[in-house]
Amino acid sequence: MPDQHVQDEASVLVRRALDQHESTLIAYTTGILGGDIERARDVVQDAMLRLYLTEPERVRENLKSWLFTVCRNRAFDVLRKEQRLELGNDEIMETTPDYEPDPAESAGLQELYAHIWRSVDRLRPNHREVVRLKFLHDCSYQEIAGITGLSVGNVGFIMHHAIKKLRELMSSEMSEEYSPTNS
Repeated sequence: MPDQHVQDEASVLVRRALDQHESTLIAYTTGILGGDIERARDVVQDAMLRLYLTEPERVRENLKSWLFTVCRNRAFDVLRKEQRLELGNDEIMETTPDYEPDPAESAGLQELYAHIWRSVDRLRPNHREVVRLKFLHDCSYQEIAGITGLSVGNVGFIMHHAIKKLRELMSSEMSEEYSPTNS
């Protein structure tokens, strides 16, 4: 049985993880699980239990990356068990309360964000995941590498190609939207 000091330290670490990362972990895991927020909450709860049972020294320095990795792996386990693997979810942006600009001030900006995320949903699954981890969940390339099992260089390569593809998608959609035949 672990000593009282380690248990107390583990409790503090779990409280910190819940305060700082619970909502983003649920949103990230919901995306992997095809929009099923209840299963995502179960996965995050499982990750917190695993965190409590892990020696605090092993995870303290890379807590965010460790949590995202555990949630990702556990979510894929759940999907494998059900024989359905879905990496993307078209509705995730509507259900994720990460950012809501004031509609009176920035209706155009809100429309642009929606357009960007619709374009992100059209990316290949690994590109979509890297972009979401970076821009929705504010993960560093190092953290993304740790979460996905890719090298940092590979994360950068995927990000570069994902951004390039997003520019192409958005450029072609904007030119279609504003072409003289659509006016």
